[in-house]
Amino acid sequence: MHGLATLNIETRLSRILLVCGGAVHLLAGIAVVVCSLPPWTKAGLIVGVALALSRFGWQYGYRWGRGFIARLELLDGVWRLETGDGSLYRARLTGGYAHPGIVILNFRLQGGGRRSLALLRDATEVEMLRRLRVWLRTQRNEEGADRP
Repeated sequence: MHGLATLNIETRLSRILLVCGGAVHLLAGIAVVVCSLPPWTKAGLIVGVALALSRFGWQYGYRWGRGFIARLELLDGVWRLETGDGSLYRARLTGGYAHPGIVILNFRLQGGGRRSLALLRDATEVEMLRRLRVWLRTQRNEEGADRP
């Protein structure tokens, strides 16, 4: 078993995330259709919802794309993110949220960008998700103790 100081998490597509995201976009499209706006405004909003849905599907539903984070590694306090297309990014964790149903991680990349990752129960192995939740809770307590 690996120590908690070193984490290596392989992610996979989350069907829960894709179904929920698709349902929210569908409901937004239905709300636009039934609202009392001029037809040209409805058409513009429908196009916007459709583009948002396609971007959502591309980022979270296409495993080999650059938007999909395929692997996370914590090595000596520095996170390494590997995307679906094989690109590697070094990052530091700026925040996180741990819940039995979801883990949210916010990263700041060394190049200056930001990335967030939502891990649901079906996005990785259950044991790895549990270890990540434990790490987040203990790490947050340790960092909070050092601050004045």
